[in-house]
Amino acid sequence: MKKPLNMKGAGVLLVCAVVLAACNETTEIASTTPEATSTATTTGTTTAAASGKAVTTDVIQKVEYAADDAFTDWASANPTKISLTGSSATIEGEGAAAKGGKIAITKAGTYVVSGKLTDGQITVNVKDKGVVRLVLNGVEISNSTSSAIFVEEAGKAIISLQEGTENIVSDGTKYVYPDATTDEPNSAIFSKDDLTINGTGKLVVKGNYNNGITSKDKLKITGGTLDVKAADDGVMGRDLVAVQAGTLTIQAGGHGIKTTNDKEGSEGYISLAGGTFTIKSGEDALHSSGGLDVSGGDLHINAGDDGIHAEVSMAIAGGTIDITQSNEGIEAPAVLISGGKTNVVSTDDGVNISSGNAESAEGGGGAPGAAGGAGTGGPGGAPGGAPGASGANSSNMLTITGGFLSVDSKGDGLDSNGSITMSGGTVVVNGPIENNNGSLDYDGTFVMTGGFLVAAGSSGMVQATSDKSTQAGVLMTYTKTQQAGALVHLEDSAGNSIITFAPAKNYQSVFVSSPNLKQDASYTLSTGGSSTGTATKGLFEGGTYQGGTKVVDFKTATMITWLSETGVTEARSGMMGGPGGGRQGGGGGGMPPQGGGQRPQRTAQ
Repeated sequence: MKKPLNMKGAGVLLVCAVVLAACNETTEIASTTPEATSTATTTGTTTAAASGKAVTTDVIQKVEYAADDAFTDWASANPTKISLTGSSATIEGEGAAAKGGKIAITKAGTYVVSGKLTDGQITVNVKDKGVVRLVLNGVEISNSTSSAIFVEEAGKAIISLQEGTENIVSDGTKYVYPDATTDEPNSAIFSKDDLTINGTGKLVVKGNYNNGITSKDKLKITGGTLDVKAADDGVMGRDLVAVQAGTLTIQAGGHGIKTTNDKEGSEGYISLAGGTFTIKSGEDALHSSGGLDVSGGDLHINAGDDGIHAEVSMAIAGGTIDITQSNEGIEAPAVLISGGKTNVVSTDDGVNISSGNAESAEGGGGAPGAAGGAGTGGPGGAPGGAPGASGANSSNMLTITGGFLSVDSKGDGLDSNGSITMSGGTVVVNGPIENNNGSLDYDGTFVMTGGFLVAAGSSGMVQATSDKSTQAGVLMTYTKTQQAGALVHLEDSAGNSIITFAPAKNYQSVFVSSPNLKQDASYTLSTGGSSTGTATKGLFEGGTYQGGTKVVDFKTATMITWLSETGVTEARSGMMGGPGGGRQGGGGGGMPPQGGGQRPQRTAQ
């Protein structure tokens, strides 16, 4: 299904979005600290679009980490010691004062905090914009009417988690503000300036009112074990959330990890370079108001809405991502997958490439030579509107150059309100069983030049890759539904295996594209049987295939071969997704599987 994103206009895609020509410079998130060192560098590749113009896929920003972002021993820093005593605190050193349950820090420096504070607050208000480091050395801080830790002003705040300690921070379910115009702070830990969390200890955050941890600027996590429960968003940064290392367990009623800056040209960014994440969220697990990249780490996601969502662009370059529940698994106007291992389970689209423009509306487009409109024509594509119009948005692009991607979707498997290019990697799609969606769905072109792709699903809205592809593909459509687990085996005339695949769900079509699949060669497609190979997401590697039943012998006379039990067939009008067309645009009265009649209408959601 198509779900337009809440975009601010085409200009937002100029922030190093995939597929925009001449975007050779990447935005740099730089620290003002002189000794800052970069640990996340820009990556990207240059590919050829369907038009033949070179386009860049640079989407990963540079995140700078300063020396003080890493945990260091605090004993040599001549720290001020704050010992919490239940309703107040005793203080040894300068820069802090206790007045009842409120401990106020007013000077830059290192502060080591231990003990328990009931219904109190630690505040940081450093007018000279110095760096304040809070070492949590076994603390329990609660506040029934506001944040437990509130950084009002500082050049930067650092929360260090001492090794071997557990630290608990919580707020109340209702906040008391000084007047009706004030709505901050609003989370258990709240900083108006840059915030870094480091160390090897544990931090438990209970955001009972709204969010768990919030920075109104940049939030970086370089270590520690964080257990965050929040009524709304778990971890939030306005401009940046960057995680280099650590173990994060997040349970959030809203988003798991989120950025909020939506100013055009300065959108927020999420960068995950390492760490272990277990996220259960009521809305998106990862939600960026701008760009997002995953270059490392181990993510386990259970999302009430999207698994990973970015408003501008997204890059997956490494790490392991396991999305076990989502509405749409991965969603952004531009997505680059160049590495890593990603598994997506979704109740709607597995990967959705979409912006907020009106290209998702029904009608208007069609395959080359076919009529556009609502697609109400019978066999042969009777006129239904203006021919040749396209519903594709050229800025929307899914680019796959490497990695492993597995999709199990009830909606479309790979869905682009634009185009798709694939030059490397492995993609396995177990798509929908209902005919109003397809395992592959694109409005522009799907140019396949390399990599391995297998996509199984229903046949009512089936698409293959485009004729512009330089790597051969075969689309097999069965007259009857095949049972889940029944092997699909394709081999060449010499008996060499091209694919052995066990679809996870019932299916009526299978598309295969492989570097070993050649044009003008003979092949045999079989079903059933067994394999002694090792299966990954139903795709077998190695071993021997045996005991199957031959379905059809055929020859790949063209780059993309359409196939049935009786042999090679012609591509169906409006289902090819070639230049100027694609099924979302209406397809010009393209034929349903058994002939004429009205094509199913799909509305933007």
